[in-house]
Parts: sequence; C-alpha cells; structure tokens
Amino acid sequence: MLYDPFNFSRIGIIGAGMMGAGIAFEAAKAGIKVLLKDMTIEQAQQGKFYSERICLKLIEKGKMHDEQMKQLLANIEPVCDYDTFHDLDMIIEAVFEDLDLKKTVIQASQSGLHPEAFFASNTTSLLISELAKSSQDPATFIGIHFFSPVDRMKLVEIIRGRETSPQTVEKARQLAHKLGKTAIVVNDGPGFYTSRVFFNYLLEAITMLLEGIPAEQIEAKAREAGFGASPLAVLDEISLPLMLHVYDQFPSLSASQQRAYRYINTLVSEGRSGRKAGKGFYTYGESKTLWKDPALPFTAPTIEEGIIAKRLLHVMALDSYRCLEEGILDNKSDGDTGSMLGIGYPQRTGGVFGHIDQVGLPQFVRECEQFADKGEQWDIPESLQK
Repeated sequence: MLYDPFNFSRIGIIGAGMMGAGIAFEAAKAGIKVLLKDMTIEQAQQGKFYSERICLKLIEKGKMHDEQMKQLLANIEPVCDYDTFHDLDMIIEAVFEDLDLKKTVIQASQSGLHPEAFFASNTTSLLISELAKSSQDPATFIGIHFFSPVDRMKLVEIIRGRETSPQTVEKARQLAHKLGKTAIVVNDGPGFYTSRVFFNYLLEAITMLLEGIPAEQIEAKAREAGFGASPLAVLDEISLPLMLHVYDQFPSLSASQQRAYRYINTLVSEGRSGRKAGKGFYTYGESKTLWKDPALPFTAPTIEEGIIAKRLLHVMALDSYRCLEEGILDNKSDGDTGSMLGIGYPQRTGGVFGHIDQVGLPQFVRECEQFADKGEQWDIPESLQK
C-alpha cells in the first residue's frame, strides 16, 4: 500500500539527556524544528549545547560550515514546560527507562499533537503496548528505539504495539528515512529484538565468568570474533545498576538471568558499578585493567579453542531464531540488519541468520545442544529439534 509523504516540520522531544539531545541534533540537521524539553530550562539548554559541540567537531574536520551550524542550532528551541507543545507533527519521549515516569510524560504531553500526528517512545526494553495504555489513541502510539550515540549509529528499531496502526508505522519509517537512518520494524515483546538478543550476549559472558572462565579470555575472544565491543566492557559502560534496572522491568527472569542478576548486584553492593564509578569489571585510573574477582573459581576450566566465541555468536543467533518463530521479527533480513548495525554482531557473518547459514543449520543445532547445561538461553525450539 502506498502512503502519502508525512510532513515533519515541528516536533517535540522530551528529555534533553544524551539520547534526547542526540535525536534533537539529527532532527535539526534534517531541517525539522525541535522543541527540546526538560525539567528546567538549564537542562534543556544543555541538550542544545550537545548539538553545538557536535557541530564544532564537524567544522574542525571540514564536514560542516559555520552557516550550517547556525541554521541547525536555530532549529532547536529549549523549553521547560508544555506551553509551546501545540500542533506538533510528532512527540518523542526520551526520558529515563522507567515505566511510571514514561506514562506520566505521555499523559502530560500528548495534547500537543495535531490530529494526524503520532507519539513515539524511545525505549530499550519497556513494552510499547503497556506504554500505549497511557495514550489517548494507542493506534497512533509507537516505539522508536534509537541507538547511542545517535549521530553515529545508523540503525533505528521501530516497534509496533498491539494496536499500532499501519499508518503510524509508515510515518515512523518516513521519519527514520528523513533522519538518514536504516529502519527495521519489529513487534512488541520484552526487550523487542535488539535489546533482547544483546542481553543474551551479556548474559552468556557473565555465565562463562561464573563458570570460572577468566575475564581476559572472554573479552579477548569477543574482540577476535569481531564483535563491536567486548561484553564486560559494555556492561561497565552502560553501568551495572542500569543493567539491574532493566532486568527489574522484565516480567520474569530465567534461572540464568537470576544468577547473573545476583552476581551483578553483589558487585554493585561492593561499589563496582562501572566506568563512571571508576571500577566495575574493569578498574579505571591512569590505565584500564580487568579486575580479577577473588570470589570466582580460582582454577579455570579446560575449554577448547574457539568455544568462547562460538558461545557468544551462537547464543545471539539462537535467540534471534526464537524471535522469528515468536513473531518479534517478521523476517530474517531485519534480524541480520539489526544485529550488525545495532548491537555490533560481527560484520563478517552477514548477521545472525547469516551466521546460522555459514555454520549450517544441522551443525548449528548440534553445537547449541552441547551447551544445554549452561542455562535456559540454550533451550532449543521444538521446530529445530526435528
């Protein structure tokens, strides 16, 4: 079905932190007028300063002119209330990943939309169908998951809620195109597609760590395999308390996830919260060094060459297959694109389904079965057991 082009001339963005500020930069660069709202005008102005800093770096590199920066910054108006939110083409909320907070923001701001407009929630894991209950019209409510840093990450994950209309999905696609992004469209579920599969990457790393596999081996083998970032370094960057908070938002946790949760919680209680705290899985100072947890098994298990990389690659591909079977993914292509552009799956594989094809499905299933004792993340769907 063909849809008419949707006009994005004036939008509202709620939350001027790194994510909201990054979205504002991309929208302003595309010629869209942006109302960037936060709790205080100072916080909103800081969000605009973020765009100014990016522009200055681009000018230094010869990729932007002064006049382009001036026009881009003129497109961003910092605000601290909803008084100016009227007749907007869309609103994107990008506040902290908290269900109640997001619901409050949705209820407070949606009257600022014009009749043909739509509301988007930028979230990594919260159910869109649940958030849509706070909307005046769930058909015009959608999830748009941007990736950080927004100005450098090309992927946008569009999430349909149970009642999201095809017209709203198309408008979200058009926005992604206008911002120069590559869009995948997935269906609602805990963690959607990219976050859910990426969390399994992190989970498998912690599972191996608790088995006694040294952290330096896990990190080195992840890098050698071609992942965009090694798992324990990623956990430090996103912060361990935030990982716990994300797990808290899930409807339920498997035994493997509960085990990982308890371990992360122990580290947090010991003050090892991640990079910002100066220590997490790594210790930060003049140099960045991996920390050896004395509470973990002292003697490392004997493991075959290639097993660590295989577990990291396979666990993400296996859960991607589940996402396809469960209807989170509509097609393999979105799974491959999302895994490579959004969560750093090795480019050489062609994506998660490309990896399965390279290994060969029967061999892939046999190898996954070898890890059945490592946790529920290795459960083989019935359709693969034939």
